Formats: sequence, structure tokens, C-alpha cells
Amino acid sequence: MTRLVLLSMLCVVTWYYFPETRAILHEAAERVLRPYTALGAIDEMERVGRNVVSHERLTGELPTDEGAWQAWLDERYRNGTVVHDRWGATYGLRVWPDSVGIVSAGPDGLPGTDDDMLVATPRG
Repeated sequence: MTRLVLLSMLCVVTWYYFPETRAILHEAAERVLRPYTALGAIDEMERVGRNVVSHERLTGELPTDEGAWQAWLDERYRNGTVVHDRWGATYGLRVWPDSVGIVSAGPDGLPGTDDDMLVATPRG
């Protein structure tokens, strides 16, 4: 069994070494990890949504314009871990009368496509 594991690891390392097959390996790994990455992003977006609602309760204001939103993210998350989604795009904010929505551009990094993610948090 140990030999099989070592042989498998050697095959993966060898496959990764050659540029032609590296892209195939990355794509396969990304497909396997995508659901876990999305779950982590949803958890993070829920946390940001709760923090926005808490900020509104404390100050009576929401950072609705682009500059205020970016400044709020930078101030609230100084270590930079939550400013960007799992794929490197900055989170967006949507505001409705009864809730706020945290928006992620999703894996493709382009807003307005089918893979975008939105998590709404009630403002009540």
C-alpha cells in the first residue's frame, strides 16, 4: 500500500513538472476543490453581512458608495483577509430596504456572470 501511495505521488509530481500537463492537473484540482472554496466564501460573506448590519446599528449609516465601501472594508479588515473573495475580487455591497447583500464575482472574477454569489443578511 505504501508503495502504491509513493508511486502515485511520484506520478503526480512528474505530471506537474511538464508544462503541457500542468494546466490539466490544475484544472482537475480546481474542479474538485471548487465546492469547498465556495462554502468558505459563503461563510465569509455571511460574516461580512453581519458586520455591515452591526455597523449600521451602531452608526446609523451604511457604506453605500464604492469609495466608502472600500474604505469600510479596509478599516474593518485591516489584515486584508476579508476584503477580497476566495478568487481575488473585492466583495461588493447591495442594499435593499430590508436587507444587505454581499456579492462575490465568483470563480471567473467577472461580475454579472452565472457563477456570481450573493448572500443576503436581514437588516431588522
